[in-house]
Amino acid sequence: MVLIPSLSAIPTFIIVLQISVIDPRRYQNCTIMLSKLKLSHREIRAALLAMDDRGKLPKDMLEQMLKFVPTKEEISILKSTVSRHNSSSVLALADRYLHEMAQIPRFEQRLRSLYIIRTFQERLDSLTPHIQSVTKASTAVSSSKKFKQLLALILALGNYLNFGKRSGNAFGFDLSSLNRLSDVKFADRPDRTLLHYLLQVIENRFPDLGKLKKELVAVYDAARYNRNDILVEIRSLEQSIATVRSELSYIKESTQHHEDSSKGTTQDSTTERKKDRFETVAKQFIVTACQQYNLLEKMHSEMKAKFSACAAQFCFDSINPEEMFSCLAKFLTAFCDAQQQLWAENEHNEQVKRQTIARSYFAKRVSRRRDNERDFDQLISALQSGDLFKDDLSRLRTSFRIPKRNRVKQ
Repeated sequence: MVLIPSLSAIPTFIIVLQISVIDPRRYQNCTIMLSKLKLSHREIRAALLAMDDRGKLPKDMLEQMLKFVPTKEEISILKSTVSRHNSSSVLALADRYLHEMAQIPRFEQRLRSLYIIRTFQERLDSLTPHIQSVTKASTAVSSSKKFKQLLALILALGNYLNFGKRSGNAFGFDLSSLNRLSDVKFADRPDRTLLHYLLQVIENRFPDLGKLKKELVAVYDAARYNRNDILVEIRSLEQSIATVRSELSYIKESTQHHEDSSKGTTQDSTTERKKDRFETVAKQFIVTACQQYNLLEKMHSEMKAKFSACAAQFCFDSINPEEMFSCLAKFLTAFCDAQQQLWAENEHNEQVKRQTIARSYFAKRVSRRRDNERDFDQLISALQSGDLFKDDLSRLRTSFRIPKRNRVKQ
């Protein structure tokens, strides 16, 4: 007998279909972003209204969110889909996110302003060291006595080598000529250059100039300066402040308009506006950012003045910071490398000299020891044969015989 259960005993499964109407790749990337964010759509909305006062939206996630601002076409098709099904729950995760973010007034402008506010200080701090490095390097080069003495020595050397030629009585030379010293090689020693000769002169007659790197170490940081990138970033900071200021003006006008027509608003919209902290946060940001930006502009102007004075002092016309300090950094590197080569060669020569002296000394000691050993062997042989005492015995016998004869004669 087979028992057939009644229909009421069979469980009923409800299949909920989720609809996605946006681009599949965009849907996939947006879903990945939401999985990393780990916040509900309601929490994201609340954080944006409060200008993320609790830090729930990291800076990198704000940057990602800017890539998924709903377009007009997406807003239109999402709205029609929700209207057709009378609910937004039919939308897939990424579609529902775009639909709900579209309900936030001026979502893109608010999100962009929040991103500017959160990243402004970091961008400002990244610029400051580059500007300060050029100021510091300009001061170091201008005040370096060793650098001026080195330039004078190079000029004198160049005039001596070009004696009798049209360029043999020069009053100066181009900055790029510093790096050509390594291109002039000795005829008999291809591994030696004019820079090595210059360093030998410095070591023998002007040893203090060998410590040039200590005075000009700041040029290495300044060599990484990029004028175009710095100018673009400074203008970008200025534009960022203008963007937030413009959005603040719009929000103020919009708020005033809502207050004038507040009779028709619902309690929910009024409560949401009270939670909106955009005006408060934006006002504070603009005041602080303007002060910091003015200090940055002042620092940049001081840098330009210091560099211009430095370039004019050495008659380096039509040159920008990156060209000048890159050239000096390259020369200093070649200068120190050649210096190390000479030191290593001198140390090698000294070592060979010490080894030669040591070998000569030990050779003499060995020779003396061999002579002593030979004398000792001869002594032993003479002792054994009696030759050592032969002369002494003869003299002794003679000394005994002579007195005896003398007594007989007497």
